[in-house]
Amino acid sequence: MKLIAAAKLKSAYEAAELARPYSEKLYEIIGRFSHHIDPSIHPLFEVRTEPKAVDIILITADRGLCGAFNSSIIKYTERKIEELTSKGLKVNLHLIGRKGLQYFEKFGKGIDIVNGFDHVFRKTIDFTAVRTVGESVKERFLKGETDKVILLYNQLKTKTSYFVQEKIFLPLLEVEVEGITENKEVVYELEVRNIEKFVDNLLQRYLNFQLYRAMLESNAAEQAARMMAMENATKNAEDAIKKWTHLYNVARQEAITNELIDIVNAVEALKQMG
Repeated sequence: MKLIAAAKLKSAYEAAELARPYSEKLYEIIGRFSHHIDPSIHPLFEVRTEPKAVDIILITADRGLCGAFNSSIIKYTERKIEELTSKGLKVNLHLIGRKGLQYFEKFGKGIDIVNGFDHVFRKTIDFTAVRTVGESVKERFLKGETDKVILLYNQLKTKTSYFVQEKIFLPLLEVEVEGITENKEVVYELEVRNIEKFVDNLLQRYLNFQLYRAMLESNAAEQAARMMAMENATKNAEDAIKKWTHLYNVARQEAITNELIDIVNAVEALKQMG
């Protein structure tokens, strides 16, 4: 299991690494847009001053045997839901991954599950979930059914560690990008025939790819967690084997010693009788 997880980690890590430059450039573009263009150019930039509902996109694994990978992010999500509901906000969930879906279907009382997908992490990531969730949160935001969208997933830090990543998915004006500062003197003029169509296509591409990148990161972190879990399981099994082998040898030695004592006592008894 450890070797299989290590092999899967290699390919998953490479896929996540390849996606990062394009993803980060998209983040930079949207960050610059949000600071240097009129937010009214597209409703996805709109920040609502009196929010009533928040959508959470949660990415978990389809399978277990990966330590606290699923439980830690589920607990983080529960704390986030509690924090939001305590402010009077209605929380809706978009669940990607069987473990998160199973948990909130069973224990998520009072929380609406808008989308739920399982079996998305196979040899290749099912892009249907990406497209469906991306379009769903976009339409819900445009219709006013939600005022903010938060993305939660596990991100690989190193090949042996990961952490829960929380990002603002919508509105785009709240997207935080390092190194981007507001400068009202800078104005971006888009030299395209149809600005609305260009921006709409750019934003849809941004939403879909950031969600896809999050799934790649989560998949890589899952394989790292499973490799560590299998390594720990192997070590624990070896320790258990050593422990029980020692106990067996002690018990066997005691049995042999007792048998020898019985034989010696019997011989001595026969000598005294003779």
